[in-house]
Amino acid sequence: MTPPIVGVATSTTGLIGEAAQGPVDQAVLVTSLVEYERVFGGPQPGRELFLGASHFFLNGGRRAWVVRLGARSAPGIRRGLAALDAVDDLGLLCLAGLSGGPVLAVASTYARSRGTFYVAEPAGTRQATLTAVRAIRTADRGHVAVFFPRLRAPDPVQPGSTVLCGSSAAVAGLLARTDTEYGVHAFAAGTGAHLAGAVGLASSVGDKAAATLRGQGVNGIRQIQSRGIVVWGARTVGGGRQRDEDWKYVPVRRTALFIEESIERGIEWVDFEPNDEPTWRALRGTVASFLGQLFQEGTFAGATPVDAYFVRCGSDTTTQKDIDNGIVVIEIGFAPLRPAEFVTFSIRHKRR
Repeated sequence: MTPPIVGVATSTTGLIGEAAQGPVDQAVLVTSLVEYERVFGGPQPGRELFLGASHFFLNGGRRAWVVRLGARSAPGIRRGLAALDAVDDLGLLCLAGLSGGPVLAVASTYARSRGTFYVAEPAGTRQATLTAVRAIRTADRGHVAVFFPRLRAPDPVQPGSTVLCGSSAAVAGLLARTDTEYGVHAFAAGTGAHLAGAVGLASSVGDKAAATLRGQGVNGIRQIQSRGIVVWGARTVGGGRQRDEDWKYVPVRRTALFIEESIERGIEWVDFEPNDEPTWRALRGTVASFLGQLFQEGTFAGATPVDAYFVRCGSDTTTQKDIDNGIVVIEIGFAPLRPAEFVTFSIRHKRR
């Protein structure tokens, strides 16, 4: 009997930026702002990591692997990202206070390589943000989302005044809270997607502006009367295009990443089995059982399992060349909670 597949964590966050103190280019797990301050110190002007950690936990985040950068340069950011290589449950990534084209390019490449989701900072202006997004859009595979504009928050250094800061850590906290309360498939957007810790925005985003941004793959953050500061979009960077619509929405992409990583970890037993029909049959049953559990939990659309998901694994997915190279291929499709056809993807599991 094969072991059941267990869902992986989705909301453990890599939080990178500049801090007052602490180890450089090393990932440290913190579960509260108190723990953060104990290691990395309090707020300092021009260094947004403290505010990022504060907003992450304030909005519902629970686990963050924090990396203090040694340098803001591209090589420095790469070293900071590399510090997260040993974190095996990395679900979200944000670089507090670090924005612009070069940062977006480096971090989005890392997110794709890790199969994680990067919540990116907006640049200082709308045009600069759109320019940075356009530069990576063709390469994006649904691993990046950008939220505009920057937030205005109480200044922890000068009480009574406010300061502008990035939105990524607050949004990551909101996503983490939504995962816990509703599941990774749920949309963290709309009037209920309130961002705690923000008292204003760097610039206003109306209905027309939000629609324009959305068409360019950027999510608006709006100040709604009686609702406060809310996230007003759930598009990936690639979601502004007319092609590759499978990964248009943040929760759809994150659901697929969750399923893929859970299955990859849950089928390691196959490495020691023959790559033939009895093994493929066992894989089909194990994966279908996992997807069936997700269906019962409301992860997929569809009234019946047949309407909600499918699993293929056999000679129609795994070729003789795959077998010779020690690869078994599983094709999976699921109906996401949005008006769309099935989203399909393949897992090419390399046997040890």
